[in-house]
Amino acid sequence: MDLSFRQAGVVLATLVALVLTYPVAPDGTVRDVWYAAVGGTCVAWAYVGLRRHSPARPLPWIHLIAGFGAWALADVVALLEQTVWATDFYPLPSDALRLAGYVLIGVGFLGMVRARQSHDLTALLDAAIIATGVAVITMVFVIDPITEDTSLSLAGKMVSAAYPLVDVLLIGLLVRLWTTPEARTVSVELLTAALALILLADVIWNFAVVTAAPTEPSALNDVLWLAGYALLAIAVWVPSMRDASEPLPEHEPRIPATARLALLAAGLVLPAATLLIDGIRGGEATSWFITGVASIGLTLLVLARMAGLLRTVQVQAVQLAALARADALTGAPNRRTWDHELARACRSARDNEEPLCVAMVDLDHFKRYNDTHGHQAGDLLLREAVAAWTDLLAEGEFLARYGGEEFALILAGQTPVQARIRLDALREATPHDQTFSAGVALWDPATEPGAAVAAADAALYRAKRAGRNRVALAQTEADAALPKPTIVLQPIVDIATGEIVAEEALSRFEGTDTLSAFEEAHRLGRGTDLELAAVAAALKLRRPDRMLSLNITLETLVTARGWELLPDDLHGIILEITEHGDVDHLPGTDEILRRLRLRGCAVAIDDWGKGHSNLDRMLRLRPEIIKLDLSLVQGYEAPYHRAVIHAITSWAEEVGALVCAEGIETPEQRVELAGLGAHLGQGYLFGRPEAPKHDARTRTVEALGEVDVPTPAPEPELVPAGRRRAPLRPLAEPT
Repeated sequence: MDLSFRQAGVVLATLVALVLTYPVAPDGTVRDVWYAAVGGTCVAWAYVGLRRHSPARPLPWIHLIAGFGAWALADVVALLEQTVWATDFYPLPSDALRLAGYVLIGVGFLGMVRARQSHDLTALLDAAIIATGVAVITMVFVIDPITEDTSLSLAGKMVSAAYPLVDVLLIGLLVRLWTTPEARTVSVELLTAALALILLADVIWNFAVVTAAPTEPSALNDVLWLAGYALLAIAVWVPSMRDASEPLPEHEPRIPATARLALLAAGLVLPAATLLIDGIRGGEATSWFITGVASIGLTLLVLARMAGLLRTVQVQAVQLAALARADALTGAPNRRTWDHELARACRSARDNEEPLCVAMVDLDHFKRYNDTHGHQAGDLLLREAVAAWTDLLAEGEFLARYGGEEFALILAGQTPVQARIRLDALREATPHDQTFSAGVALWDPATEPGAAVAAADAALYRAKRAGRNRVALAQTEADAALPKPTIVLQPIVDIATGEIVAEEALSRFEGTDTLSAFEEAHRLGRGTDLELAAVAAALKLRRPDRMLSLNITLETLVTARGWELLPDDLHGIILEITEHGDVDHLPGTDEILRRLRLRGCAVAIDDWGKGHSNLDRMLRLRPEIIKLDLSLVQGYEAPYHRAVIHAITSWAEEVGALVCAEGIETPEQRVELAGLGAHLGQGYLFGRPEAPKHDARTRTVEALGEVDVPTPAPEPELVPAGRRRAPLRPLAEPT
């Protein structure tokens, strides 16, 4: 046990013994001396305890101890007044000391209450209601008779009336302290009990004065007063006294609502009970005035209390409504609010005959972000993304969290094209270099709001299938038809002999270039559809005597429709993986390629040297053919370009792959690229992309003929000494 608790136990035992032996002391001067001695001892012990514990905020304790000290000194002065001065004058100096003690104790308790909870208006109103009710009884049954007592001088009446008035104030402080959430520390509980005993003794004394007018207090009064002294001393010696005057965090009220209600009911009933009792006793007519004024005051206090309760209920109702309508993590409106706002926006759009777009947004690879950075970082990303997007929202735009990493947007008064522009702006504002995919749908007033959500959701998944980080518009009847590709063929030749070994199928579109057509299709979320249409058209040109090379992205290749479109027998088919896709983030790529090779196809990397065609991609795809981008071929004379070409042909030599140089336009380029190790060639020198012709092979061979491929002197800084380029190996036999 703590040393302070042990010493407090000794103090408690000593003081209890002094208080309990007081009633057996002889009447008269001996008992008066005993009373003064016990009171003074308690105050002295309290002062020692204060010095021992040295709380951070000692001022309330100083006021309390000083107040009890003033009472103890008043007891000594009163003893001198009776035994030495023997005066009948009233009021006496001891009365001034006692009243000063009440004031100091009130200041001490008030300071403690304010320190522990300074802004509890409800507790203050409760205390005022109780104090007002008690004041009515005090005014009618105590102060009113005092004012009518002709034996008292004006000063005597004022002092006599001051005692019950300060008791009323202390009752208010007691209620205020009782309703303060002070975590039930032992020290504060002892202080509350001490004040309650003092007030009980005063009530008994005032009751005795009203009924029997005694000249001396009874032994019960003395014991209660001394017990208050003792509890003060013990409260100061308890270690928790250090926290008694410290501010507290927010707590729930320490008393139940029913007890608090009963307390308020008692305060409200007291004026009426006073008037009833005074009427039974045949009281003076002035009682009705006091009671009426007090009742009006109580009514105003209760109204203020009820107004506070109503404000609290209203604030809590608004907070609960906000919580019910907002997402707890991001603060964005939740799904329930979305449904309400969407219905309202649709009604407004129908009434005003304005367009209304709905968008569904999904953060790309959010699960991978969580797995990499942790779920707390993922939560932070969601919050910051919502904050960034919300800052960009304009009038008529509404953002809500739909679920998980998926969000929904209302874009009132906007066409799908305008909505896509707005979403592109939000996409650029996404924090931490993250991206999102989105689908946009125009709401048809003839349908339910949910139809637009479903259409936007379908467009969202088309955007994700097309490679993510894009906005797709929902397909309508007006844009359902894709542009029809026209297939042209360009020869791929053995760079040394000029013999056509394969043909690449290329798409052409009326009224637009190929790149723009595919980019627009991908932007609309229909890039996969257009790719598959081109592949299907090219497969119709498949020939048994020549390999056919088809362009396709991995995003399309891994789809079920892409897999089903390709024939079971893929011998003689080269699948050129274009540079636009991101192979790193497509699950199942390795298995798809393995199964395709089992069906007989060869895999090529198209346009190596730009886009995503990096070394890591080459290692993952393990292609049979690497097609050098024309930017490398056209700049073969530059040392860095030659170094890159050397590196690729050396790698191909090691793994048994073929290197195809694209964009060869002159015989000199053919000779140089062949000398650098390229096995295949493609470009305007060998033939432009043209519609299929059955005699193209013979004509091309005759136009080119064979060339001597020079063997250039090795360049030590580029080609390691002793390395040979692999000879050209024939492609797979055509079916």
